[in-house]
Amino acid sequence: MKITPELDNAYFISTLLNIFFLLGLIFIMKLDNLFILIPYAIVMVLNAIYLVIKAAKIAYNKPNI
Repeated sequence: MKITPELDNAYFISTLLNIFFLLGLIFIMKLDNLFILIPYAIVMVLNAIYLVIKAAKIAYNKPNI
């Protein structure tokens, strides 16, 4: 029997990374540099989208378990 956990290491790493991104956003906003802020915000959004998709897949597969 192959056991695959729903919440793998990538999910936890992504969650911690998102927390650090939110904390780092406080300091990056103080720089007032759009060349740093825009790519930083794009990476934050991509990470958040990954978390939402992963949570939606878990919720969708929950009745099958």
